[in-house]
Amino acid sequence: MSPLAAWPGWLPPLEGFEFQFPWVLLLLLLLPGLAWWCGRRGPLPTVPVPSLRGLQHLGRPPRRHSGALRWFILLLPLALFILALARPRVPRGDVPDPSKGIDIMLTLDFSRSMAETDFRLKNRRVSRHEALVAVTGDFIQGRPTDRIGIVCFARTPWLVSPLTLDHTWAMTSLRESELATGTGIGWAIAAATTFLKHDSDRSKVIILITDGDNSAGPKPLEIAPMAVKEKIKVYTILIGPEMVTPSMAANHELNKVARLTGGQFFQAQDAHALQNIFGAIEKLEKRDLVQKRFVSWRELYPWFLWAGVALWMVPLLVRDILGRRIP
Repeated sequence: MSPLAAWPGWLPPLEGFEFQFPWVLLLLLLLPGLAWWCGRRGPLPTVPVPSLRGLQHLGRPPRRHSGALRWFILLLPLALFILALARPRVPRGDVPDPSKGIDIMLTLDFSRSMAETDFRLKNRRVSRHEALVAVTGDFIQGRPTDRIGIVCFARTPWLVSPLTLDHTWAMTSLRESELATGTGIGWAIAAATTFLKHDSDRSKVIILITDGDNSAGPKPLEIAPMAVKEKIKVYTILIGPEMVTPSMAANHELNKVARLTGGQFFQAQDAHALQNIFGAIEKLEKRDLVQKRFVSWRELYPWFLWAGVALWMVPLLVRDILGRRIP
């Protein structure tokens, strides 16, 4: 049986116990000196006499103050006050530091062609749009420490969710978005880059998913230098039942955008392939998230503070109640 198993339930567990200001404990070194000062031998009133040789056996030189127990009761509260000032505490729990994650802007094609029901998800036929939302939700759920934003686009882009750790809210907003006409991939990359570039201390990624070619606005390759300037990697995913041949993929504009920015180009014919691509991107963009933690603490200093106050009151009670004499 471990010692912690027998720990009283009404006391806080001491696993992870520490002092927030341990240097304050150096004040405890002053207490022995203070105890010596209070209990040292002091001077006595004297009367000049020829000799005390015959009277030495009648008494001992008294200390400056009598009652060692009295000084112990006074110094012990002072020690407890010093311990309280050092802020003893135990951890309640820790939370990953969001500054160690990455920023991801999901840039999703919400054009009318995404309504085509040529994908399968969990053994049923679904639209590309439905499969995209489902797989995106799984991906977001697996990255709790990353700030994720969502830009949807058709002819023009619109912001569904800014960068946030509230992934539930982001997915709710995505499910409420509706399909529109056109495919403005260039404008979508420009919008995603704009929403990412304000946070330069974090690694930044755009994941762009579309089922067609650019049909409105500037070409994606014309906008890609904006992402390069902001050190944003763009992963591009082309979805649909028809695969682009390797020779065509090498010259595909989405592939050129990905390579220019340091990302990769993928193709997905069904929902399962899209899940695998998200998994591959997740592995490529993993970051060490345990370098720093935010810890919530339970403060223990009130225990020491009130114990010191209680002991400090003992001499007063002894003097005012027990020490009274009947005239």
